[in-house]
Amino acid sequence: MGIFSYRHLLLFAPVFLSVPAAALAQGDAGGPVHVEADTLTHEAAQDRIEATGSVRIRGRGMTLLSDKALLFPDRNEAEALGNVSLKSDGDMLRADRLRINYEDETGEVEQGDAFIKKGNFHVRAARMYKLGTDSYRLEKGTFTTCDAERPSWKFSASDVNVTLGEYATGKHALFYLSDVPIFYFPYIVFPVKTERQSGFLTPRGGNSSKKGLTFNLGYYWAISPSQDATINLDIQSKRGEGLGVDYRYIRKRGSEGSFRGYAIYDSNQQRFRGDMSQKHQEIISDTFNIKSDINLVTDRDFYRDFAEQTGDYNRNQLDSSLSLTKQFHRQVLVGEFKYVEDLREEILDNRKTLQKLPVISLFGVRERLFGSPLFVSHESSFTNFYRSEGIKGQRLDLHPVLTAYAKPFDTIEATAWAGYRLRLYNAFDVPPNDPNNLPDADGYHGMGLFTGGGALSSTLARVYETGYAAVPKVRHVLIPEVRYNFVQNRQQQGLPFFDYNDRLVHENRVVYSLANYVTGKFAGAGDTAEYRELLYLRLSQGYDFSGDRRDLLTLVDKKRPFTDVMLEARVNPLKQVSLSLDSRFNVYDANISTTAVSADAKDESGNAVGVTYRFARDEVDYLEGRASVALLKPVFLSYSARYSFDKKDFLESFYSVEYRHQCWSVSVTYRDRVDTKDFFVNFNLAGIGSLGTVRLF
Repeated sequence: MGIFSYRHLLLFAPVFLSVPAAALAQGDAGGPVHVEADTLTHEAAQDRIEATGSVRIRGRGMTLLSDKALLFPDRNEAEALGNVSLKSDGDMLRADRLRINYEDETGEVEQGDAFIKKGNFHVRAARMYKLGTDSYRLEKGTFTTCDAERPSWKFSASDVNVTLGEYATGKHALFYLSDVPIFYFPYIVFPVKTERQSGFLTPRGGNSSKKGLTFNLGYYWAISPSQDATINLDIQSKRGEGLGVDYRYIRKRGSEGSFRGYAIYDSNQQRFRGDMSQKHQEIISDTFNIKSDINLVTDRDFYRDFAEQTGDYNRNQLDSSLSLTKQFHRQVLVGEFKYVEDLREEILDNRKTLQKLPVISLFGVRERLFGSPLFVSHESSFTNFYRSEGIKGQRLDLHPVLTAYAKPFDTIEATAWAGYRLRLYNAFDVPPNDPNNLPDADGYHGMGLFTGGGALSSTLARVYETGYAAVPKVRHVLIPEVRYNFVQNRQQQGLPFFDYNDRLVHENRVVYSLANYVTGKFAGAGDTAEYRELLYLRLSQGYDFSGDRRDLLTLVDKKRPFTDVMLEARVNPLKQVSLSLDSRFNVYDANISTTAVSADAKDESGNAVGVTYRFARDEVDYLEGRASVALLKPVFLSYSARYSFDKKDFLESFYSVEYRHQCWSVSVTYRDRVDTKDFFVNFNLAGIGSLGTVRLF
């Protein structure tokens, strides 16, 4: 939906009111002008050109029809009378009379009825005056985006004065539903700028089991071409009144940022609550930038009480970071301060949460070593660990790697690498009886591990002629690969434990995989062609020579060297249909360890359906479904739900019904969660979307 503004009415004024002069005058700047009429006369004494009877003037992308047209060259005036009709690029002006002075850019329209195609705006006025280059006045005007002769809604005002690029004022404004006046505004002020415009957004109301009756009113503020903000007033009968601010900006060199904040005095808990987030990217040069991502909340239960979207209301932690990145010729230096706030219910406070303040990393891009086939690279980092209660300290992690590339045969590529992972520690304040650390974890420690590996791969491709005109060719790419990874096996229990990088898992594993890519060439309009992936399929498995199977879900599984069989697939048999699968199969227990399978289908009319199933043994087991139905136009339905098989209950259900008229719409939504139920109603007017850039006094 657009924003209500008389700016659209004004778009036709400088064009339409100046057209008769342009059309009737001798065209020397905009191409030829053709005049047709039953009678054409020139009165030399009065210096007047008169066209009467079925007047038709064409030129410069416009057509003017009228019963009569007059041109007064000495006064720089032109006039069209009787059944005036002016067309230009889909826009239309009808009037009883149209007059223009094309020297001082003034003019007048009587009984004007204008249609502006962009936005589908209909404007009517008893009189429309052009008072100067950027000034206009309308008497007894109405505005709507409805096409019907009796529109579903409209605005009217007795007197409107406008200055382009500034503001317009109106007196005695009425808002009508059909022909019934609903709201009266004695005086209105609204911007008529050609850029983004400030204004009220669509009010939103509803009911929630946690919040009670709710009402939300937003105001959009176009501060400048590079800044804008949205301010929201949020009223909740059970919780109180809240205020939200969403501010966005862009700066030179592509720097940009945003700030969002919300605060409410919770009458239920008798305290202020809220959250804020700030994002910024400052590009200082092509090789140096600063990023910040700050997220704060007043209490751990805030999102469960006030958030609406999935992923917000069930958050279990907030991450905040500040980073600086500097690029050199073959090196990248990154410094990051990261703060984590643990929101889990079982965590009483954040005193034991491990913070990384800061992490300084240096990455070296692979660089050829003295003209040899060898390349050297490295990943190094220094981390300072801090928390109020628990082990603290520093870790220096150095990992240089030497890599060799070869192509022994035309179709085979070989890679081998070897490295050394050195970790140095300084730890202190180790709590007694810490299950992750030995009593002597305090002090200085160090350990190095050898790493290495190699890979052999090949890329085999072939194009097949299908014989079908719709899909004349199909390309199949087959990539077999064997990869070996090695991490030295050393006892690491004596090292301090800050995170899982302090307990590197031993690897002596080979992973073999086969990847398939099938791409279709589809005939397009004319000689054009469209290429689309039809199938991606990758099958892989690993074998650990140490005899112990280690993977993401099972770190140690004695005497089971084979990893799960991993299957990844994407299938797009039609442009509107997509299928995906990501699954792990345990070959020893003959069962599925994890799986995520989804199917989606949609058409160009707005109908869509999708389903996703996620499973991880002893962790997750739920089905998510979603559907959007446009078959009952103008009624549109949507539904989504998540059902947990392990909890035997719905985690969330969401229902939406929207009725879309040609010039307005109303939507009703209902969200049902385990701990809350929300009901909302939204009403929108096409071309306004809000009662919007209107300021009421």
